Amino acid sequence: MTMNSSVQPTAQGLSVPSSRSAGQSSTGRFSMNRRTRGIVIRQIFLQIFLLLMLVLVMFPVLWIISMAVDPRGISRPTDLNLIPANANLLAFQRLLSEPFSNTFPVYFGQLLMNSLFIALGVSVFTVVLGSSAAYAFSRFRFIGREAGMLTFIVLLLLPSTGIIIPLYLMFNAVVMPSTVAEFFPSIFAGILVGLFVFLLFTLVRRLGKYNPERYINPSPLAVAIGVALFALVAIFATIVVMFARNPLYTTLIADPLKTLNNTLINVQAEVNQRAQSVTQRDTTALRREERAAQAEAVVAAINQLQADVESAANDEAAATRLQQVMTERENLPGALDDYLLTAAQVAYAEYQSGGMPAAIASFAGSIATATDAATSLRQAADSARANVNEAAANLTTAQEALTAAQTDVDQNAQTYYTIRDGVITAMLPYVLIAWVSALVASAAIWLIAKGLSGMIAPKTFIIILLLALVAALIAAFTYSTLQYRLTLVRGNTQTLRTTLLGLALAFSSGGLPFAIWNLKGYFDTIPKELEEAALIDGAGRIETFIRIMVPLALPAFAIVILFSFMSGWTEFILSWIFLTGQTQNYTLAMSLATLTGGANQPPPDMQKFAALSILISLPILVLFFTFQRFIVGGLSLGGVKG
Repeated sequence: MTMNSSVQPTAQGLSVPSSRSAGQSSTGRFSMNRRTRGIVIRQIFLQIFLLLMLVLVMFPVLWIISMAVDPRGISRPTDLNLIPANANLLAFQRLLSEPFSNTFPVYFGQLLMNSLFIALGVSVFTVVLGSSAAYAFSRFRFIGREAGMLTFIVLLLLPSTGIIIPLYLMFNAVVMPSTVAEFFPSIFAGILVGLFVFLLFTLVRRLGKYNPERYINPSPLAVAIGVALFALVAIFATIVVMFARNPLYTTLIADPLKTLNNTLINVQAEVNQRAQSVTQRDTTALRREERAAQAEAVVAAINQLQADVESAANDEAAATRLQQVMTERENLPGALDDYLLTAAQVAYAEYQSGGMPAAIASFAGSIATATDAATSLRQAADSARANVNEAAANLTTAQEALTAAQTDVDQNAQTYYTIRDGVITAMLPYVLIAWVSALVASAAIWLIAKGLSGMIAPKTFIIILLLALVAALIAAFTYSTLQYRLTLVRGNTQTLRTTLLGLALAFSSGGLPFAIWNLKGYFDTIPKELEEAALIDGAGRIETFIRIMVPLALPAFAIVILFSFMSGWTEFILSWIFLTGQTQNYTLAMSLATLTGGANQPPPDMQKFAALSILISLPILVLFFTFQRFIVGGLSLGGVKG
C-alpha cells in the first residue's frame, strides 16, 4: 500500500503535514493562528511593560551615580546628565578623608561606627528579646496570652512616630555620667575590631586547608605571602591614617588644601548660579521684547487703519473697512486687550454718531493709548535686556574668578601634596621596620608553638594567643575610643535621650512588635515533637531553643535582622529629635540631611550628597543579598498561624 509522503498517520488515525511546519501555509508564507497571535502580542506588551518598570527603577539609581561622579559640583539637581564629562571620584575621597566640618568636626569613620552601633544594636536587641517573647507566646499557655498578641498587632498598626513623645519624655528624665554613656559605643568599636581580626584569622585558616569543593586552593606558601602582603598594607594604611589625623597635618596641609578646594567649589557654584540667572533673564527679556514688538506693530496697524479710512473713496467704504477689521479681530485670543480692535470699534461708534470726521478724529486718542502701552513695554524690554547684560557681565567675572581659583589650586595645591608625599615617603622605612618585626614575631610564635608541642598542641597555643590578642585589641580600642569621644562631649552628664544607647533602645521598642509577631508565626509552623524529642534526650529548655528552634527558624530571624538593621541604619526623624545638638553621636542618615542645606552652610553639596547616598546603601545591599534566600520563606511563613 502506498502513502502520500506529505501525510503520515498518527496514533489517533489523524494525519498531519510532515513536509511543512505547522505554522507554514501552502504558499510558503509563515502564518499564525489566533491563539498564537494572542500569545505573541501579550508577550510583546509584557516585555514593554517590564522594560518600562526597569527604566523607572534604574533611572534614579543611574542619576544618583552620575551626580556623585559629576565634577561640576552643582548645588541643585537642575538638569539630567547621566554621562557627565570628566567624571571622577573626588566626592568619595572627600567624604572618606575630610571631616564634616561645615556642621560638626566628625569624620566618616565615627559616623559609620555610630550608625553600625544603632543598626546592629537594634538588630541584636530586637532578635534576642523578640525571639524569647515569640517563643513564649508560641509554646506556652498563660493568662493574657491572647491580649498580649492583640496588643502587638495594635502596635503594628500605629505609626512609628507615635512612640516618640512618651520615649522622649521617659528617656529625658534618665541622667547618666558621660563616661557610662560613651562606654557602650566605645566597647562596641573595640568588639568590632576584635571580631574583624578573629574572622580574618578564621578565613586564613580555612584557606590554608585543602577543600576539593573550592575552585581555588592556594598553597600554604601562597597563603603566607598573601597574609604578609595584607599585613604590609594594613600597617601602611594605619600609619597614614594616624598621620592624617595628626593636628600638625591638619594645620599645615589639610586646612590649606581645604581652603583652596572650598574656594574652587564656591566659585564653581557661583558660576553655575549666575549661568542659570543669565538663562532665566534672557528668557524674560526675549518674552518682553516680543511683547514690545507686538505692541509697536499694533501702533503701526492703527496708523495704517487711519490712513485706509482717510483714503477711502466714500464713507460707506471707510465704514466697511472698519467693520472688516472688527470682524477679523473680535474672535482672536486676547480680544479684550487688542488696541487695534478697540480703535476700530471706537472709530465705528464715532462714525455712527458723528460721521466720518468724528471717526478720523478718534484715531488720535487710540494711537496715543497704544503708543503709551508700546512705550511702557519697550522700556520694560530694555530694562530686562540691561539685566541680561549685567548678569552676563557678572557671569564673565565669575568665570574669570573660577579660572583664577583653578589656577590657584593647580599651582599651590601641588606644593601641599609634595609636602604630604614627602612625609609619607619618609615614613616608609618605619613601615618596613614594623612589617619585618611583625613577620619575625610571627615566625618566633610559630617556633615557640612547635617547641612547646610536647606540652600543648600548637593549634591550642595559637588559639590562646589569638584570644589574648583579640582581648587586648578590644581593651585598647575601647579605651582610645572612649577617650576620644569624651573630648567631644559637653558636660559630665547626659540624658539617656541624647545617647546612642537611648536611641538604640527607642528603635528596638518600635521594632519589637513586628519581631514578636513574625517569629511567633514561624515558631508555630515548627512541630512540637522535635522539641519533645530533644527534651527526652536530656536537653534543657534553653539548649532546645538554641539547637532546635533557632536553626529551623533562620528565615524568620533573617527577616527580623534585615528589617531591624534597615530601620536603625536609614531612620532619620527619630534620630534627629533625640540627638539634636550631640554632634559626636550623629549617624550617617543625619549627616546625609546636612548635605542638602538643612543644617549645612549654603549652597548644598549635591555631589557629596549623592556619593554619601551610595555609600549608605551599600551595607543594605550586602545584607539583602546575604539573606535573600531566607527572605521569601521568612515573609511567607511568618504569618501562617496566629
